[in-house]
Amino acid sequence: MKGHTGHHDAPAHAGHDHSDRFYWIVAGVLAVVTALEVGLFIVNEQHLIAKWIEVALLLILSTIKGAAVVMFFMHLKGDAGIFKFVFLVPLAFATTLLLTFMLLFSEHVGIAG
Repeated sequence: MKGHTGHHDAPAHAGHDHSDRFYWIVAGVLAVVTALEVGLFIVNEQHLIAKWIEVALLLILSTIKGAAVVMFFMHLKGDAGIFKFVFLVPLAFATTLLLTFMLLFSEHVGIAG
């Protein structure tokens, strides 16, 4: 203990004691990945790469961004394993479902198809 104020020497969340600088770096990486996503979309308006490659790259970039947000801003990286399980299993299920529907309905355009 430190004096009479009741503060401890070690922070209460030892696994979450990143500096402001660290969060700015993570935010910068997220901004760069977002710029890559937007750039990929704009460049591929000329249909330079196949649509499935564009979608695959966008999914990869989105996964990187989502993982960074969850690990660092939501602090999942330092949490107990059960919380990772509770978050990751539904995410994996939803992703699999989304990709399956995209594959099944890839030939349809618009609502009426």
